[in-house]
Amino acid sequence: MAADSLHHHFVLPGQVLATSMSESEGGFLRGHGTYIELVPDDSTDHNDDDMMCDTKQQGGMAGTSKKKRSGWGTDTKSTVMQMDDGNEAERQDENDEPKDLQRGPQRLIASVAGTVERVNKLISVIPLSPSIYTGQVGDLIVGRIVGVGGSRWKVNLTCSPPTASASNGSMKEGQLPLSGVNLPGGVQRIRTSEDVLAMRNLFREGDLLTCEVQQVQKDGNLILHTRSLRYGKLDNGVLVTVPPSLVGRRKNHFVTLKGLTSQNNDEMDTEEEGEGDVDVYLGLNGGIWIQRTIPSEWENAIRADQDERAPLAETLQKLRHRHATTRVSPSMRESIARVRNSVECLRLVHCQITPDSIEIVARASVDQGIRVADMLLPEMVIKLTEGTRR
Repeated sequence: MAADSLHHHFVLPGQVLATSMSESEGGFLRGHGTYIELVPDDSTDHNDDDMMCDTKQQGGMAGTSKKKRSGWGTDTKSTVMQMDDGNEAERQDENDEPKDLQRGPQRLIASVAGTVERVNKLISVIPLSPSIYTGQVGDLIVGRIVGVGGSRWKVNLTCSPPTASASNGSMKEGQLPLSGVNLPGGVQRIRTSEDVLAMRNLFREGDLLTCEVQQVQKDGNLILHTRSLRYGKLDNGVLVTVPPSLVGRRKNHFVTLKGLTSQNNDEMDTEEEGEGDVDVYLGLNGGIWIQRTIPSEWENAIRADQDERAPLAETLQKLRHRHATTRVSPSMRESIARVRNSVECLRLVHCQITPDSIEIVARASVDQGIRVADMLLPEMVIKLTEGTRR
C-alpha cells in the first residue's frame, strides 16, 4: 500500500489513494468518499511507484494513476471483470457477492474532493463543503414540515421554503413518526387513530421545528423525534440557512447571546422583552434559528396561575403559545436582525459558525456603531469578520 503519505492531503475525484496487490497483503478498508476498483493483471506492476512519483510532483497531492481504469464511478458491487476469456464486464445481480473483488489486485479511489483521513487500514475522504447533510444519532436538526400522512411527518432537512423545487435532488428528507412527538399536555399513552387524524393540529406543512436524529437507517434515511421538551415548533423568529460544514458539533446547540442591544435602544420596554437577550439554535443540517429569549417573568406568571402539580410540559406549552402570540418590539427585532446578519457575514467569508464567532461579529457592529442594514456591505463584512479570521 502507498497510503502512508496521504494523511490529511487534498485529493480530487478519481485520484488513486492506495493499492493492494493481493488479499494476503492485508489491503485496506474502504471509508466514506471512496470506492474500490478492480485492477487488471497487466496494469498492476509498479503501481505504488507511479503513485508516489505523482505525489511528489504535485506537492504532496495524491496523484492520479496513469493506468487505464474500468470507468470513473463504476459500481463495484454489481460489476465483475472477466479476464480468463477476454470477455467484457458483465453485470451481476446486486444480491450476489462480487467474488473477484475479494481476490486479486485492487485500488482505492476518491469519489469526492476533500482531505484524506486514515485510521489504521480505514481510509476515508472528508468532503470540504458537503452540500447535503448526512446525519448522525443525536444531531440537532432545524427542519421544515413538507408532508403529513401515514402516521408520520416528512421533514425537509435543507430548510428550503415549501415552494422551492426539489427536482435537482438537493432536498433531503427525514421521517418524524407520530410516536416520536409529545402529545398536548405531555400525556403518555399509546397513539390511536384519533391522534392520526389530528396530526395537523401539532405540525402542518410549512411549519418549522427543532428535532433530534433518533436513528440512521441503512439507506441513509433519518428517523427523527421531538420527545425532549426543548424541541418543538418554532415561531416568531428568523431562519438562516448556511452550508452544513460551517456548523460543528458542540455539547450544547442552544445558546443565548446577551447584551447585544445598541445604545440607541436603551429605552426598550424591559417589562415586555425581559433582558433583551437573543436565543440561537444551531442546527447541524445548516438551519440556524434566531429568536428572542423568553423572559423569566412569563414563566413565573404562568406558574402562579396554575396548580403546583401541573406537569412541566404543560407550562412550556403555555410559554410557547404566549411567545407565538406576543409581538416582537422594534428594538428586539433589531437585535435579532443584527445576529442574523452576523451569521450571514460568517457565511460569506466561510468561517465556522459558533456562539463565540457570532458574538464577536455582533459586538463589533455594536461597538463601531454600524447599522444593521449596512452590515452586509462587502467592506463591512471584511471589517466585522476580521476578529474571526486571525
